[in-house]
Amino acid sequence: MENGFGAHQLQEQEQVQILSPRMLQSLRVLQMPSTELYDYLMKELEENPVITFDSIEYAEKCRRNSHYISGSNDESALADIIADDNSSPMVLLRLQFAMLKSPPAIEHIGYALIYLLDENGYLYYDDVERLVQATNISLDDLKIAIDLLHTLEPAGVGAFNPRECILLQLERKGLKDSDAWKIAQNHLELLGKNQLPQIAKKSGIPLHRVVNAQQLIRTLNPKPLMMEATHRNSEYIAPDIRVFKKEKAFVVELNQLNSDSIIIDNTYSKIYKETDNDTVRTFLGENMKKAQWLKDSIRQRCETLMACATELLKSQREFFEYGPEFLLPYSRKDMAEQVGRSESTISRALKDKYVECDWGMFPTDYFFPKSSVEAHPMMTKNTIENSIQIIIGKEDKLSPLSDEAIVDSLKRQGISVSRRTVAKYRDELGIPASSRRRVYA
Repeated sequence: MENGFGAHQLQEQEQVQILSPRMLQSLRVLQMPSTELYDYLMKELEENPVITFDSIEYAEKCRRNSHYISGSNDESALADIIADDNSSPMVLLRLQFAMLKSPPAIEHIGYALIYLLDENGYLYYDDVERLVQATNISLDDLKIAIDLLHTLEPAGVGAFNPRECILLQLERKGLKDSDAWKIAQNHLELLGKNQLPQIAKKSGIPLHRVVNAQQLIRTLNPKPLMMEATHRNSEYIAPDIRVFKKEKAFVVELNQLNSDSIIIDNTYSKIYKETDNDTVRTFLGENMKKAQWLKDSIRQRCETLMACATELLKSQREFFEYGPEFLLPYSRKDMAEQVGRSESTISRALKDKYVECDWGMFPTDYFFPKSSVEAHPMMTKNTIENSIQIIIGKEDKLSPLSDEAIVDSLKRQGISVSRRTVAKYRDELGIPASSRRRVYA
């Protein structure tokens, strides 16, 4: 027993020795998304005086904004780079409420209500009731604060349910008591099921006006704060890898902070060489060594990512050339064998990264689809979903295809899947059933 326990301890010690601080740092840097890498470098910058700030900050601004200036020969475009705004939707709502110049008591209630909003922009009666009980605010003041909250942008924020959210947006458009207003107020459930004839019968509104009202309501957003948050967050998603065509050849490009971003200040290098103070020399020596480790880690990161990106282009070339329907089954194990690195290294290198190409921006996971179990081994789920989207896109909107009809259409294309699979993929694509896709003339 003692010998076994000792061997186990020895093995653990050997593993710890193998994963030196320098190696752990390299693995950590490799796995980070680009934005997280910037935050990490800024933290290192605070702790390490020998690293210059300007090079990191400038490189990060160029990286985040390169989507807008890529390919531009106008160097003045760099002057248009705007500093990042870390404002969240909640902060913007607070600023809007403050601009209303309401009495302090109402303003405090308004701020509390904004804090209670969920991710979609809704309030819950239970939360508001607990607020009233905890603060003893008057119901009159509460009503005033909620009414003011309803005046903020985006329209619909502060509603207690989807119906009220839609009505608030219609009222903002000056459409109170319109056909759309009456239908949203009294028949929203039927509208969600696309049962327009029943709405016409129950409301007395002619069917063609119900259709017009439906089209208007579809332009509104039942989750206003989610859209705002998504819009703002999308500004910070920059691709880590770009694959684009230049003349007749594809080019792979990294949108990364590279090792050149880490510059060791010459002033400290000079002091290190000239000082006779052992404490200063030790301090600067250690920090210069850490800075060099950091440069090496970022260089290795870029080399690994470039190897992965180059191999990705080679293995999924038809996708980059012709589009998503030509995506092939592919695994990280395949890539690891092709680039001569371990599968775990590939997984770390591509974790939470994005690839931009002519067909859009995709998370790296997208490029490793598994083959469809039911279909041909080279047929991926993405291919089947794209085929379903195309079939539905071409259907007669007055008489949409059932899932069984879609199965038959796929069979004619050589794709054999069950009706249940079609229904599952359709749901995952956010496409409603045929009864809800029907358009009434």
